[in-house]
Amino acid sequence: MLAIFRRYLGVQGILLAFVAVDVIGVVLVFRLVHLDWLGIMVAAAAVAIAIFGFRLENSHRVRRASLGALVFLLLFLPLAFVVVEEPANAAVIDGVLLNDAAADRLLSGHDPYVGDYLNTQMRAFYLSDVPVNFGLVRMVYMPGMALLDVPLRLLHNGHANLSWLFLPALACLGVAAWSLGRRPAEKEAGLIAVALSPLFQLDYLYLLNDVFFLAPALAGIGFLRRDRFVAAGAMLGLSLAMKQQAVLFLPLLGLYALLNLDRRSQLRMAAGFAAVLAVVVGPFILWDAKAFVSGTAAFFYGSGVDSYPIRGIGLQGLLLREGVIPNRWDAFPSAQIQIPLLVIVLVLAARDLRRGWRWPRFWFWLGLEGLTVFAFGRVLAPNYLDLCLVFLLVAFASALVGEAPAADPVAREEDGPAGLGRPEAVLAEHDPGHLPAV
Repeated sequence: MLAIFRRYLGVQGILLAFVAVDVIGVVLVFRLVHLDWLGIMVAAAAVAIAIFGFRLENSHRVRRASLGALVFLLLFLPLAFVVVEEPANAAVIDGVLLNDAAADRLLSGHDPYVGDYLNTQMRAFYLSDVPVNFGLVRMVYMPGMALLDVPLRLLHNGHANLSWLFLPALACLGVAAWSLGRRPAEKEAGLIAVALSPLFQLDYLYLLNDVFFLAPALAGIGFLRRDRFVAAGAMLGLSLAMKQQAVLFLPLLGLYALLNLDRRSQLRMAAGFAAVLAVVVGPFILWDAKAFVSGTAAFFYGSGVDSYPIRGIGLQGLLLREGVIPNRWDAFPSAQIQIPLLVIVLVLAARDLRRGWRWPRFWFWLGLEGLTVFAFGRVLAPNYLDLCLVFLLVAFASALVGEAPAADPVAREEDGPAGLGRPEAVLAEHDPGHLPAV
């Protein structure tokens, strides 16, 4: 089956399909800022680049430039216009407003995890399906984004908010996605599957802040594949310091460390991870541990109007629609369902990966792990589902191109001696890109 996709689809086919959908989003965004003509021009340019620039017979440099141009046209440029056109103190989205308010609280010398956000711009934001603004209760994000936001909030300007940071964050994500591979084809597949996916475009242009944790997480995997263990651990720690969803990466990457790294390398990776968390998150735990845990963990598993309401198309959302759960703030034993199912998925993943580590399989199991966690939690938000599907897309795209073999001259040139003799590279030579059956 994979051979058929390689022959008749390939990464170029995936790219063309993605761009065909992405240009619709671009046209709609430019229509919002009353620049319909520019949206049509950008869409036409993107289609031309996808067709003529990313041809397999073109050089690697031309294909790389084409992908960079597509990221610019389909993501960076439309969002830049949206951010520039934002009115002062706009009620953008809760992920922006809450981090702005938390950064303001930090600048005033107060713990952002203590107290509510009733007297902030968060009052202006509501979700159409939830009559109570649950985002006013407490700070629910990890502190990383608020800390990034502090320099902007120092400007004391109504236009200076977290939205602006989505632009450099996109550049970081592009570099991180590129680093997922070790051969040119792998690098291209990673960037296409992550950054040019219509799923990511939708979330990014809507200013959903997954880009802030996803970029360092992918960078961590890139460093890990190049034997830079301290940097890998540091990036994974930074990812978790940005947003709780980064915890999804930890079980399978921990398994990788146990299967493929010696004790010294494991300790170096763990040291980088712990050092970043100690610097970024540690002060807030010391400031008020109870408030920090209430905001970053208990909020997602509690009940009542001070907790995350049941939303989305997960199990609890479906039970809510059918009337089995009376209202969206009722208690539900999420953890009692999530944990056993998660253990089953991780055991199956461990059995599969220990027979031979292959990165397409890692992404496949990571997608299933994420679906297990989110589908049985209190909320399966659209961006949670999109995140899991992006993981599966990376699995598919990387399986199409295979992995860098041990003797690959490109990997040797780019990665140096550390690129040789890696277990996953040796195994990929025998069975490149194989995906498991479930």
